[in-house]
Amino acid sequence: MKFTADCGPCLMRRVLFQSRLVGNDMEFDAVRAASDVLAERMDPETDSVRISTEVHRVAYRAVMSDDPYFELKCRADAVAEPFERQLAEMVERSDDPIRTALLGAVAGNIMDFGSGTSIDDPDLFSSVYDDIVDQGLGLDDVDMLEDLIERSPGVVYIFDNCGECRLDAVLIRFLRGMGKRVVGVVRGEPILNDVTMQDAKRIGLDRVVDKMLTTGKFYVGIDWDDIPEDLSEEIRSCGLIVAKGMANYEATSGRHLDVPVVHILRSKCGPVARSLGVPQNVNVVKVVMPEAD
Repeated sequence: MKFTADCGPCLMRRVLFQSRLVGNDMEFDAVRAASDVLAERMDPETDSVRISTEVHRVAYRAVMSDDPYFELKCRADAVAEPFERQLAEMVERSDDPIRTALLGAVAGNIMDFGSGTSIDDPDLFSSVYDDIVDQGLGLDDVDMLEDLIERSPGVVYIFDNCGECRLDAVLIRFLRGMGKRVVGVVRGEPILNDVTMQDAKRIGLDRVVDKMLTTGKFYVGIDWDDIPEDLSEEIRSCGLIVAKGMANYEATSGRHLDVPVVHILRSKCGPVARSLGVPQNVNVVKVVMPEAD
């Protein structure tokens, strides 16, 4: 997805938010450094995630922190833990278990702290979770997804945020219960409140999947121009990608991949909603098929 005028203020708000998480009074330096890069790099023909990555890189350096969100990530995982158990019980009782698991996973996508389009405090999650689930899917490709799962040897599941990933775990256990091999993918380095290998091991997420890989680098979402060879091999072997959340959608939309991609997210911002062709703040399960040769 390309950078839009809306992306600029959203990005700067997040820089300020994460700088204040560090608490060392360096937010002015971070905003100034980020503004300089944004002014130089913003371009409507450039991928939004590429610009965002460079902005966050200099902002992290300015506040002298490798992981400004670490404490918030730990809190989010703790808040989401009882919802993981609750969702697992609901899936077990459901007449449509995959849809139930998907709705819970989408609701977790609201844990997108500092974006200005979600909640900024994990403790607010309980006040919005039920309402989001009750809304159902505004874009519903679940039938296509079920068919793809049946026909695919496995699933490469690209995680998004901490906290949210606990609800993803319920969906992943369901997929593995169908006999599918699931390969998880987390960020190569801490960026935003996204899951890293350290985060995955801290909560046992690495044991939920058959194999856990990383994107290999500091990047918002995934850099399809530079992905590790082991990840490329798993994508070819599994034949199906689940890309969770808005950052993975931004990084993947417009790309011509060789396997189907399933986007599971909430359309929290205007540019993403417009790109998906849905209203803002709806639940989305969208299948993108590879283009025919």
